[in-house]
Amino acid sequence: MKDTDKKVNKKSNLKIYIIFAVMILASLLGGFLAGRLAAVNKDTLDGINWDHIWWITADTLPIVYGVLMLATFVVSFVMYGKIKRMIRGWDGENEDVIVDIESRITTASYLPCVIVFVGLVLFPVCIYAVDRTYSDGRGTFLTVLSELVFLISMALYCVVEKLVIDEEKKLNPEKSGNIFDMHFRRDWENTSDEAELIMIAKSSKKGFMTGIKAGFVMWILTFMSMFAFDTGVMPIVAVGLVLIVMYVAYCREFVRLQK
Repeated sequence: MKDTDKKVNKKSNLKIYIIFAVMILASLLGGFLAGRLAAVNKDTLDGINWDHIWWITADTLPIVYGVLMLATFVVSFVMYGKIKRMIRGWDGENEDVIVDIESRITTASYLPCVIVFVGLVLFPVCIYAVDRTYSDGRGTFLTVLSELVFLISMALYCVVEKLVIDEEKKLNPEKSGNIFDMHFRRDWENTSDEAELIMIAKSSKKGFMTGIKAGFVMWILTFMSMFAFDTGVMPIVAVGLVLIVMYVAYCREFVRLQK
């Protein structure tokens, strides 16, 4: 390597180190200021009428939750019907059509999955809000409604995934795996071609890195909430455990694949 190239690399590395140091200092300063701000405004936060907020949440969120789930799965079944008709009408040669079908299958598969994860957030909030607000028959009704929406949405998710996977198998008969089998992903990937495996690997890495970044953001928020809202240590411990599990699983699999 030429001396000029070495100098360029040193300058580039120095710039990286400086930027990294500035980011660390900015994060520390931001965390300190956020903590101080939360402490200073604690009396203001305590003065908020949280009971009124939870009352509004208890009365509205279970209904919103149910409507959201219903609308999403109606859209999912409509998408499935469109996919089924397109596969039935495909001549087996038009590549543009098959690309469109594959894209629709992907969307029809991840849409209900995303909404189920949203439900995992909304469901406990509904239950908590109702439990905190009501102790009579209306509270029981809203609790049962939330539980039914949760259970039905999980069942509909399994149905939609099964139907979509079956349509995918019609396009690719070599595919194997049952959505109700715990080893479905393993069996599915074992019958995927190299191009599909590359897409799975890239999207998995993207999801992992996004999850790590989101985890750090959540760690900061739960750290602030610990003092501002007296949430205790459990939220931040839970976020920390998720980050640990994600990274240990990633490193363990990486080491296994190196052998």
